[in-house]
Amino acid sequence: MWFNHEQDVLQGTQLLAIDVAAAMKLLRRALIGDELTEKEKKAPRRTLTDLASVVPIGFLMLLPLNSLPIAVLYVKIPSTYGPERLELLRQLEKMKELETTEEDAKENEEELV
Repeated sequence: MWFNHEQDVLQGTQLLAIDVAAAMKLLRRALIGDELTEKEKKAPRRTLTDLASVVPIGFLMLLPLNSLPIAVLYVKIPSTYGPERLELLRQLEKMKELETTEEDAKENEEELV
């Protein structure tokens, strides 16, 4: 798997930033003594792994294209750039767009009444 286009990179980076913010909140909670669920404990670990793999991926993106297929076999791509998470983000954006369209339609209908 490799990135399809610039939009995947941009959206993956946005997801990584969101994950880092969420991981920081979870770490703060853990530091003040709140008990975290097993899922909450895994999230910061995954984010840390993703952050650690961003550096080699960034380096690989600077290499000539003919060396990428072999190099990709040895580096784990961060989960935020995976097709499953990117597709979820796109679906969420579509839902927000639909909600905005519906709200605009309701406002226009109220103005007409």
